[in-house]
Amino acid sequence: MLVEVDGVSLVIRVHYDGKTIVPDEPVDLPINQPMEAELRVPEAKLTPAEIKRRRAAMKRFASRAVKGANIPLEALRRENMYEPPRGL
Repeated sequence: MLVEVDGVSLVIRVHYDGKTIVPDEPVDLPINQPMEAELRVPEAKLTPAEIKRRRAAMKRFASRAVKGANIPLEALRRENMYEPPRGL
C-alpha cells in the first residue's frame, strides 16, 4: 500500500479481511488525515497462469495503440479533463 504523507511515500504490507484493508504492521499515521492509496498484488504471489494472462492483456492493449497520436499537453491537464468546458 502506498501512502502519501506530506509528499513522502510509504510502502506497507496489508491484507484484506473481506471487509477492510488492514495493515500487517503498526503504522504511525494521523487519524482522519485524507490520503491516497495504491493497491497492488505482488507479482510473486500471482500464479504463473495469472501472470501470463495479465501480460497477454497488456500486449493486446499495446497493440491497439494509435500510432502517431498527437494530444496537446494542455488537453491532458487535470482541469481540462474533469471540469466542464469554459463558457458552458
